[in-house]
Order: sequence, then C-alpha cells, then structure tokens
Amino acid sequence: MVALATIAALPLLMFENPNSTGSLTGTAGAETTEVPSQTSLTTPEREQAADQTLNDGVLRLVNRAENWHSSRIAWDMTERLLSAAVKYEAEALEKASEISEEEFSKREKQLKIEFEESERIRLFAEEDARREKVMSTPGPTTTIVATDPDPNGPTNVQWEALRYCESTGNYQAISPTGMYRGAYQFSVETWNWIAGLYHEHLIGVDPADAKPSDQDHMASHLYALRGRGQWPVCGRYLP
Repeated sequence: MVALATIAALPLLMFENPNSTGSLTGTAGAETTEVPSQTSLTTPEREQAADQTLNDGVLRLVNRAENWHSSRIAWDMTERLLSAAVKYEAEALEKASEISEEEFSKREKQLKIEFEESERIRLFAEEDARREKVMSTPGPTTTIVATDPDPNGPTNVQWEALRYCESTGNYQAISPTGMYRGAYQFSVETWNWIAGLYHEHLIGVDPADAKPSDQDHMASHLYALRGRGQWPVCGRYLP
C-alpha cells in the first residue's frame, strides 16, 4: 500500500512549486539559492570593465599615432629648416663675397687715385720749384740721345708730369721759337720720323693741331724707341 501511494504521488512531485504552501518537496516561505547562470558573466560591471579595457587600448594606440605624427612633423620641419639654413648660408656667403670683392675693388681704386694724386702733387711741386730757376724749358732735341726705356713704360702720372713740365699740359702749346709744338713739344722733324714708322696719316700734321690721343701715341712710340733721352730736361720724370 505504501509503495502504491508513493508511485501515485510522483506526478505531484514533478509539477508542484516547492515554494508553495503544502509543497511536498519544500517548506512554504523557505529561502532558496539559485545557481548562477552563464548570463552572469556579462553583467554591466564586466561589460563596463571590458569597454574600459578596449577604450584604454584604443587610447594608447591613438597616443602612439599622435606621437608618431608629431615626431614626423618635427622631423620634416627640421629637414626643411636645415635645408633652408644651408641655402641661406650659401646665399649669405656669396653675397658677403660679392660685397667683399666690391669693397676691395672700391678701396683699391681709391688707393690708386690717392697715390696718383699724391704723385701728381709731388711732381708738379718739383717742376714748379725748377721753373723758379729756369724761365724757359727746351723741348725734345732732334739729336738722338738713346736711353734704355723702362719695359713697363711710364705711368699715367709720370706722363702727366712730363706734359706739365714741357707745356703745362697744353696740347696746343707752341714754344717761343715755334720750333717745338704740342703737349710733348715735338719738333716737326721728330714728329714726321715717328709718324713714318707708325702712323703715316700723321706725316705733315702740325703736332700742336693733332688730337691729344695721337700726341700721346706718338710720345709713347718715341719713348719706346729712344727712352726719356728725347726730353733732355723734362725726361727726368720718366723711368
């Protein structure tokens, strides 16, 4: 009889609520403990922790990317600045070289002008002192007095001193006797002799009427042939 009663009660055991009053498998109102399910692994806390971990990883990647980008920009900027510095340094050196050469050239010209002026003053003063003793100055003699010319020739200042001595620098000057003419006081005989050797178109031309450049060339040729001896008094201003 007991066995039959137990078998008869099995359906009730299977379908009853153990927490209900009169339950055969439990006591009404009694507390029960549920076994955690798989869904408890994705709680809001764990989701938040996972999101935080992901955000931290993304943030680290972003920071690394920004650092790399900043480093690349700084490197590119450094290269551009270095390239610009090299370019501007080269331009500055070139400009400085041009300025230095220009300043040197200007200074060299200025020194040359100052030297020529001092020589001119010295030679003219010497000639003025000589003229105080000698009232007249003879021109070149037609008598050949050969002296060795300087290979480099007279300087412009020395030629100027010679002209000042011979004719006070007057290209139309004529001596009191009329025998010596022009800035270098050529005699007609000497003039035609040099003209026949170098400038045939000047043969027969009055030295005092010849162009200053022609007179300069003729005097230069005469010096190259006979040296300063052709000007026995004023030739001392030539080398």
